[in-house]
Amino acid sequence: MRLKLIVLTLVACLFGAGGVVAQQASYGDIAHFLAGQPVSQTSPLYPVSMRPSVQRQAGKLQNMTAEMKNRRLNRISEWAKGVIHPKISRPKYVKYPFGGPDFVHVVTLFPGADEYVLVGLEPLGSVPDFTRMPEAQLDAYLGQLNYSMRSISRRNFFLTKEMREDLSGKGIEGVFPLLLFFAAITDHEVLNASYVTLNGSGQVNQSGAGGANGIWLQVRAKRWMTGFPEASSIYYFKTDLSNSGFKAGSSFNNFLKKRPGGMLYLKAASYLMHTDSFSNIRNYLASDCQWVLQDASGFPAAFLAKYYNVYYFGNYVGPIDMFSEFDQPDLRAIYQSGNASPLPFGTGYRMSDADSVQMFGVKK
Repeated sequence: MRLKLIVLTLVACLFGAGGVVAQQASYGDIAHFLAGQPVSQTSPLYPVSMRPSVQRQAGKLQNMTAEMKNRRLNRISEWAKGVIHPKISRPKYVKYPFGGPDFVHVVTLFPGADEYVLVGLEPLGSVPDFTRMPEAQLDAYLGQLNYSMRSISRRNFFLTKEMREDLSGKGIEGVFPLLLFFAAITDHEVLNASYVTLNGSGQVNQSGAGGANGIWLQVRAKRWMTGFPEASSIYYFKTDLSNSGFKAGSSFNNFLKKRPGGMLYLKAASYLMHTDSFSNIRNYLASDCQWVLQDASGFPAAFLAKYYNVYYFGNYVGPIDMFSEFDQPDLRAIYQSGNASPLPFGTGYRMSDADSVQMFGVKK
């Protein structure tokens, strides 16, 4: 039986710079509203959703979502079902550092995990009370949401610079609304949500927005399958993964230790773990995770092969110009040897089907 949380009062812990997260509306309805999907007729958001400007923006959001699914997500899902899933058991934990709030791609590849741990540097933000917004302001907010999705819908990853611009005083403040949006468009019902903070031992506690360093969503897949949990947790943490931030005994390090093993997903990771400044997180993840799926910007290929038996897909043509210093001749040699299988979609910084890379590793 599905749970349904109705927020009956203004909850003190859910105040943020952009306003109140929810007033007398379920998180499920807020997520549907943000994604341009129908909300329940008993929701305070229902009359708001009927406004002409909201209906117009809803149509744009629905079209963008349909295009993203048809152009990329459906192909990714079918590939994962045929190639990756037969080689793994259902991962309890899926860890996605350096990916920001991109729940879309990680859940498309790995549905039905107990927990998804997303990490980035984007601010947490808040969700305003849409019932109190003037129509012009609401139209502008939803239009900005549509605009902010351009990276993930066209490029399949967020550009940090664009995210910084999009989430700085232009209506959408931080990733909270994006996470709700992504849950809705990936066919999940949002059951609950809150700000969270980690104590020194890595324990998750609900908190007010001011002291929070993370967001938690409880979701349930609408297309529930045998073996799936009754509900899954999505965590997003704004935290520094460089050696100065991620070290033995740090809160996030202890949080991960409570969630051993599982699947690691690395995409458009800025080649950070190719540098000494991110050696702590690199070494920890390699020793911890049972499987890894990554593009060339994740672990260095030679490092990956030390810890994992690796399957190669796609075509390696080197990094984009911005990251030219991280060319990997050993990886080029592997792909030139003919040991890679086809990849039917573009991903990471190389978005063309003809020159994208996926490396799937199974722990030795």
